[in-house]
Parts: sequence; C-alpha cells; structure tokens
Amino acid sequence: MTVTSGRAGSATVRCPICLDVFSWDRTDEDLYRFSEDSSYVPLTIPPGSSPQKREGVRRLAHIRCPNPSGDRPPHFLPLLYTAYRPPIVIGMVGASLSGKTHLLAAIMGEIERDKLAPYGLKADALDPVRHRNFIQQYTQPLMERSRRLPGTVEGVADFADALLISSSEATWPVAFFDVGGEDLSGLRENTRFLSGLNALMFVVDSATVGASADARDDTYRSVLGMLHPGSGYLDVPAVVVINKADLVQFASPVDEWIHRPQADHLQPAAILAESRDAYAYLHRAGATALLQPYRYCRRCTLHFASATGGPARDDGYPHGVRPMRVLEPLVALLAMSGVFGAAAAREVGN
Repeated sequence: MTVTSGRAGSATVRCPICLDVFSWDRTDEDLYRFSEDSSYVPLTIPPGSSPQKREGVRRLAHIRCPNPSGDRPPHFLPLLYTAYRPPIVIGMVGASLSGKTHLLAAIMGEIERDKLAPYGLKADALDPVRHRNFIQQYTQPLMERSRRLPGTVEGVADFADALLISSSEATWPVAFFDVGGEDLSGLRENTRFLSGLNALMFVVDSATVGASADARDDTYRSVLGMLHPGSGYLDVPAVVVINKADLVQFASPVDEWIHRPQADHLQPAAILAESRDAYAYLHRAGATALLQPYRYCRRCTLHFASATGGPARDDGYPHGVRPMRVLEPLVALLAMSGVFGAAAAREVGN
C-alpha cells in the first residue's frame, strides 16, 4: 500500500486489493470488525468510553475501502494499516502444489514461537481476529496435529494474514497474499492486486526441480511480466524459496544449508553464500525458468527451506512437523525492504 501525507488525521492511500487511491480519515465513525465467521460487521465505540477502552476497540477495527472506481466487491482494511511505516505487502508466488500455504503456516508458527527475537524483531497481529483464524485453520493443524493442509483457495483476492513487525526504531505492517497458482498463471481478475505488491516470495517445489513441469509452470512468468516495467530491473525485492528441501537434504549443496541452525542476527554474507549455492543448484538442474526472479529483480536472494521437515503420507506427517529454515527467506525480504536499516537494505540481495 502506498501512503502519502495529507491533512491532519488523514492520508492518501492506495488500497492493496483494488488499487484505488482514496483519502484515509482516521476517525471512529463507520468502523467494522472482522468476525469469527470471516465476515465484517459494524463496530461502534460506546460514547463515554475510556481512552484505554477506545484504543482496545480501535485495535480490532477496520474501515471499508470506498473503492472509488466501483469495480470490486466490498473489501476492508485494518484501521491501523497506515499508523506506522509504509506497509510491506508480500505476494506468495508459485504453482498450486509448491507448498505456499504450508510455508506460510510454518512461518507464522515460528513467529508465534518468538523465533524473530534473535534478529531484534518483535511481531504482533495487525488484525488479531484474522490472525487467530489463520493460526487455528492452518498453523495449529500443521504444527500441532501434523495434518496436511488444503491448497490455496482459488478466486480469493484478500491477504491471508498480516503482522506488525517492529525493530528497536520503527514498526511496519506486513501483509501476506497467498493466491492460487491457477489464478496467478492465468492472471485472472482477482490478481489485479499484484500491481500493489512491494515484495515477492517465489516458492519452488524441490520435487519438480529439473523436471519438465518447470517449463509449464508459468506463474513466475505471468507475475514478473505484469510487474516488470519493460526495461531495466524491477525494484521489488524478491526471494526464491526452494521448498520441501527435506526431500533432497542429502544432495549437495542442500545438505550444507538445510541443517544449519537459525542465525542469531542478520548475516548478509551468509545470505549471499546461500543464494550463490541455491542459484548453482537450480542452474545445474536445468531449472532456468525458476531463476527468472534473479534476472528480473534488482535485489533477490535464494534459500533452501522445508515447511514440514519430512514428506506427507496420506493426510498427515507420520513423523511430525519440524520446519527447517523457513524464517530465513522472510528475514532476507524484510532486510531488503528496509526493516534492518538502509545499510542492510543495500547489502542484502545485491
């Protein structure tokens, strides 16, 4: 979302869903809340509420996007969306069976375990009800019950979850869009939000690396073709995640990276080394189509990860779920987006 300064109490905003620009008035009128059944219902702050109670209600509030062009179904944005640094809007890109939903569920699970703390970051829910629903529907079945998750719902144009990620100096809203591979490859109507993304997470199924399926997976080509200005590099930071790396964990150089413990601070040199090895791995396998983000984007890193730590059998994971290096791609993306400061943003992904 693009935010510019306006008069006191307002801002000019580009909605990340419909891409319309409108004036955002931060008042306590015409508010909504996201209910347990995933619908939006009117929300009223009772007259005479104490400042503490009013702030608590606003924490759960949304506004309805006015959608000036009138070309989209009703959609809503958290009231606090513009209260911090400009939002980081991440698009999860990949084929339908690449494991995007499992990866996002594992990322949220690791964040719930406070695994961003070693990097000096703190994460809170931007929309507590939506976040709780995501945890209950995706993260807990995967992480606690070792259940296989359903694929991304096709035809949906809304973010899956959103966080407030804070460093010692500032806070950024971070929203995640997880869109079906069929929608992405066909650039269906519900994918117009792609133009509003300012960060990309490309997800690769390691089982297809080097297979002919790579050439038929045109989600990368579709998304990059839509965003690329036509010449030069795309100024949207990107990460390529070789997911399900547990399936090839004994192959070089995967074995060198997938078993490494999480770092306790941002390590640009290690990110560069992993990117170099992951690039060589894909190139050696002939998976050149999966290297498009590196060729198109000015800043790009590559990573090995596994959302589950082991293969599925039937509807679950008989040996349990153990995410492996799922936060490293997100940390690199946050670094390239400026969360760790301007120096790190220049150093990571170049």
